[in-house]
This record gives sequence, structure tokens and C-alpha cells, in this order.
Amino acid sequence: MSNKVDQLSMESKSIKGKALDTTKTHWNLPEPVSIFFGRESLIESIHLKLQQNQAVALSEMGGVGKTQTAAKFVQMHKDEYQKIFWISAVSLKRSLSEILCAFGCKQLILDEPSMETLTFIFLSKICEGSKRSLVVLDDVTDVTKDVTSFIRNVKEKVSLLLTSQLKDWEDYGLIQIAVPCFQEQESIGFLQNELSSASQHEISILANRLQSLPLALHQAICYIKKHKVPLHKYIEQFEACRESVLGIKITSFTEYDKTLLTVWDMAFEKIRVESKNALLILGMMAFMDNRKINKKTFSYFDRVDEFELNEIINLLCQYSLVNERNECLEIHSLVQKVIRYRIEQKQFVEDECPLTLLEDVLLKIEVSVKDLFANADYEDLWYIHIFRLIMSGALKTINFHVSLVLNIAIGRMEMENLYQISELLSKVLLKQYRLFRDVETFHNLLVVHRRFINASSQLGLLNLNEIFAFEKEFSSELEENHVEVYRWKLQQAETYNIHGRVSLCNDIVRNLFNELVKKKGFDYIKLRLASFLTVRDMEVLLNSVDTNNLSDADFLVYYYAKCSLYIKNGCFDLAEQVMKNWKEHLHRKQFSRSSYFNFTQKHCFLLYKKGNYNEALLVCDEIKRDFFTDAAVLVSEALILIKLGKFNDAEVSIDDWNQCNNAFIIRISSYLKFRKHDFEAVENLLTNVEDEDLSNLLFLVKEYAKLHRQLENNKSREFVERCLQMKKIVNELFQVQLDSIYF
Repeated sequence: MSNKVDQLSMESKSIKGKALDTTKTHWNLPEPVSIFFGRESLIESIHLKLQQNQAVALSEMGGVGKTQTAAKFVQMHKDEYQKIFWISAVSLKRSLSEILCAFGCKQLILDEPSMETLTFIFLSKICEGSKRSLVVLDDVTDVTKDVTSFIRNVKEKVSLLLTSQLKDWEDYGLIQIAVPCFQEQESIGFLQNELSSASQHEISILANRLQSLPLALHQAICYIKKHKVPLHKYIEQFEACRESVLGIKITSFTEYDKTLLTVWDMAFEKIRVESKNALLILGMMAFMDNRKINKKTFSYFDRVDEFELNEIINLLCQYSLVNERNECLEIHSLVQKVIRYRIEQKQFVEDECPLTLLEDVLLKIEVSVKDLFANADYEDLWYIHIFRLIMSGALKTINFHVSLVLNIAIGRMEMENLYQISELLSKVLLKQYRLFRDVETFHNLLVVHRRFINASSQLGLLNLNEIFAFEKEFSSELEENHVEVYRWKLQQAETYNIHGRVSLCNDIVRNLFNELVKKKGFDYIKLRLASFLTVRDMEVLLNSVDTNNLSDADFLVYYYAKCSLYIKNGCFDLAEQVMKNWKEHLHRKQFSRSSYFNFTQKHCFLLYKKGNYNEALLVCDEIKRDFFTDAAVLVSEALILIKLGKFNDAEVSIDDWNQCNNAFIIRISSYLKFRKHDFEAVENLLTNVEDEDLSNLLFLVKEYAKLHRQLENNKSREFVERCLQMKKIVNELFQVQLDSIYF
């Protein structure tokens, strides 16, 4: 990590016990731009806007030189900033964590902290809110929640420069500057600057052929310099290669893409002669996450040793097809696009498919789970590439350990990623099982579908009809006594409970209890099931659990269930003791982010049930800051705010959520609307809810609404008392509903 930090002023260099002086620091800056031309007015415009405290986004299509322009700006103006941080948008959270650790802030970071927390520590402890700090956020390909959160917080505190092919950055409060292709004279000047021995006429022809596209010009220069090709010969080779490219009839290929394809085809042909393994590795990289390819990944490619791998990387860098930085490789997305096209057309490597080789490499890494987690580099070594491969649809069949992929996503609490990948995998495995009807595929399908239900429910996107249809189609398979069947049914019960289908939930819970209480084993299922049961049944089921054989992870679920039991019993002192043991267990080794989330959420619930509402609200804020916000978090926050009498704040908290998908939010929102006498809103919320208690409550709300309307014409004492009595009954019933909510 230390090689990422260029300490330009270190008064306390390696003095034990003395803080590191970070007054003048550059983090992860790219190598000085060696081949660059022009852009003076563009760089001056960037400089002016940043001096005016405006955040800047460089945008335009790929290949025009956005990243190179940002790098050149930094190279020219780095002395004006005390601190500069170059961060890849794809690894934003990881980069921030590395920065904080490098600057002695590791103790402030929780395991898997939220973007809000990381950004706050970064700005307050390292940048110190100074505009003399510059952050370059490179290659934003997707406007995710983390990216928007980071931009929102950073642009007000420090100077921010962003590069992206996306547009409409004004919507996020940034000044958008388009990076155009070169004008003809700029292209000629660029080529003359690098190829000084070539004639003006030849340079003009080449600039025209390459359509003044900076990336194509750069690639051509690298090729010509490496092979010492006379310019007229290069133009002849280009024209010959171009003939085959012009016939491509693919709408996704622009004329610029075809120009780049021609330039790269020439490079591929040379690499094919020099090293077939280099071409295979380049082909594998075309299907990987292009901005964070760990060199160690290719150590699992058994055709090359460490020496040859380094030779191959040097070769690819000479052609400027790959960049190497901090033991990781980067490849331009346009290079990937043309390689994938050539592979699809079987025009890249004879007799071998790089995609198949990559799958083999990643499967070897998967087998070595120890390497994945012991080295804590599973993100760029394995996970991000598996995720990319599966989501791209490139794989015909899924041979990877899908539960491992899903567990990493859920452990990192990446709910949107979990939703996307579980939805896609569900479709693939459904098709596969319908064809072959094999048991292993069905169990994998249950794993994936369960995760899909979980993610879509938390994101407010679930349609219960999907569960009904799944249960109907596979009713006979779901009779099997298998752990994955039980897990799926548990998720089914939990989802029905959240969606207000209480009777359906109770039926599943009762059947599972009757079946499992007599069985040995299935301890994890029993522990998860316990939270749904009455106090008496919880005690019976927990007594059947063999705690001597629980894994470390299962012990966390045991603490969760035990704590729930004591809270239901009102034994708060015992619950606090369990929380203490639970916390100590968490500190013994590193667990997933979701494990800390479950602990913090249960702590919040304990404080709430004890009546410590202000403390509970602080813990709720901690959950939102350090983890993420889903329906359960909003429910807990709203319930606490109601107890504190902050009814408007409670309403604001849940207003933006998809209320029709969560029975708990419907209960809370109905109560808040009732308090405001918005009876029409209450009726809209409670109509069609399949819950007998809520149906009865709706009837009483309608009756009270009639009385309330009549109150305008009848102010008699007897009628007013009748209205007040009815209102009291409805409020008490609402309170029963709210008190029945567990989180």
C-alpha cells in the first residue's frame, strides 16, 4: 500500500510513536503522461472552474482522452494542492478504506462500513474539509447510490474532478465539460510531436484515417515506435486491415469503434506472432472487470510461470493495450469490446476460447477458498470478475459455487448487486432444472431464489405472486426434508410476515416447528425459526439445539434467537447479558458485514423495548450511517420517533418507501394518517390487506370517520364523548398493531 502514497513532505518519517505528517500527499496518481498533445484551453477551463470552487465532470464517449486529460491536469497543477487522491469509481469503497488505513485512521473504521462513514472520516480526518485537497474520481460508469453519496458530500468540502462517459452531471451539481475529439490540426500536431521523422503528407493522411480519435492516434504511435515501421508502411497495413472491418454490420459499432478495431487488429496480429499466451491472457481480460484485475489471478493460469507472466504484461503495456498500476492491471472498455467481438467471430485465437480458460482459472481460485479470504483479496481476485461474467450473460452454464458468490454479496450488504445477480441466476437455473430435473440444480435454485426473495423484499420490489407461482410449480420438490428446502420455507414465512400475510406465515412456521422439533440436527434452521414462535415454543425449540456443534457463524444466530426470547419475555437484563456475549464473540474473529448489522439492529430493538427511545434513535442513525437503509431500518426509526412524539418526522421517514410491499409500514403509515384525520388515506392503505386484525381495524376507522363528520353538526356532550371513546378504541388497536412489530 505504501507505494501508493507519495509523501512529498515527511518531517516525521518512520519515527516511532510520532504521527505521520500528511501535509503534502499524493495518493495513487497515474504515471506522468508521456504521450500528450494540446488540450491547453480545456485544461485551463478545468483549472478555472476548480478555482471557483465548482466540481467538474469531464464527459464524452470512450477514447477521446478524458482520463489522460485529467492526469495531465494533475501533472501540471499538483503543486497547487496539499493533497491529491486519484480514485477509481469502480473500487470506491475499497480505495477509501485503503486511504484511511494508510493515514492511521484504521481504528475509526468498522468492519464493512457504509459509504457515508468512510466519506465523513476521509473528509474530516484527512482532507480536513480543505479546498486545497483534490479528489479525481475516474471512470464513473454507473450512477450508484455509493457514487452519488460520495459526490454529494465531497463536492462541498474539497475540489472534485470526475471522468465519465455518462452525461447530465449538472443534475448532480457538477459543471460538465465535454472532451471532444481532436480537430484535424491537433491530430497532425500530435503525430508530428511523436513521429518527427515522418512527412507532413503522410501524417495528414494517417490523422484523417484515424478520424482524429486520440485513443486511436495513441495506439498507432505505440505500434509504430515498437516496430520502427515507416509511416507509409503503417498506412498501407492499416488500409489492408480496414477492408475487413468496414463490412461489419453491427449497430453497436460506431465508425470510431471500427477505426479502433482496425488499429487493434494490427496489434493483435503482432502479439499473435510474439506470444500466443499473451493473446490468451488479453482475451481473458476482455471478460473481466476492466479496472481492477489482480495480477495474482493469472498465477492460476498454469501455462505461464511468474517470469513469463511479467514478460507478457510488459508486452501488452508496450502496445498500450494494458496499464499496470499497484499490482493491478487495467484495460480500456473499448479494447474489451473489440476483443469480445473477435472472439465471438472466432477470429482471435485459433482452436481455443479465452472465456473457457478464464472460467477454468476462476474455478481454480474458487476451490482455494483459503486464498480468497485469508488474503482478503477476493474482491479483485475473484468476486468482481465472477459477478461481471454472470451478469454479462457470457456463460452458457453456471459452474461456479453460486452460494459463495451470493454470500459475499449479502455479507457485504450489496443489496442491489444481490438482487441483480440472484434474479439472473434464478432464470438460468429455472431453465436448467426444467430441462434436466436433477436434484443438485434444484437445491442451487432454492439457494438463489431465496436470496432473490430476500433482496427484492428489502428493496421493496417483490411481487408475492412470484412466490406463489414457484411454490405451485415445485410443490412436490418442496416436500423434501432437505436443509435448502427448510431455508427457502423460512424465507417464504419471513416474507409473508413482512407483507401482511400473517395466516400464511403462521401455517409455515407451525408446520416447520412440528417437523423440526422432533429431529436431530438442522440447528441453524431451528435458530432462525425461533424468532417467529411464541415464548413457550421458542424455549422448546432452542432446547433441542446442540450448542456444542454450532459453528462460529451459527453461534451468532443462536445469540440472536436467545436475545429475542428474553426480549419477548421482558427479561431485559438477561437480554443485555446475551448482547454482551454476542459482542465478545463478534470481536474474536472477522465476520461479514451483515453479522454486525444483525447485532446492531437487535441492540436498537432492545433499547426500544426498554423505553430508552433517545438511545435507540442514536443506534438507528448508526445503522443508517454505517450499513444501509432498508424497510426494516425505516420501520424501526418510525416506531422510535412515534414513541418520542415526533409524528411528522416518523411520517417523513417512511414516505418514500413502497408502502404496498410492507405490512409493517402500512400499519405505521395508517396510524400516522389516522392521527391527522386523513381517513381516505387510511382506507386506501388498509383496503385489500389480507389481515383479519387490520380488516377489523379498517371497519372501526370507517365508523369513527362517520362520527367525526357528524361532529360538525352535533356538538352535544354525549356525542362528543362517544366520538372520543371510539377514537380511544381505534388508537389502542393501532397501538397493539405497532407493538406487535419486531425488528
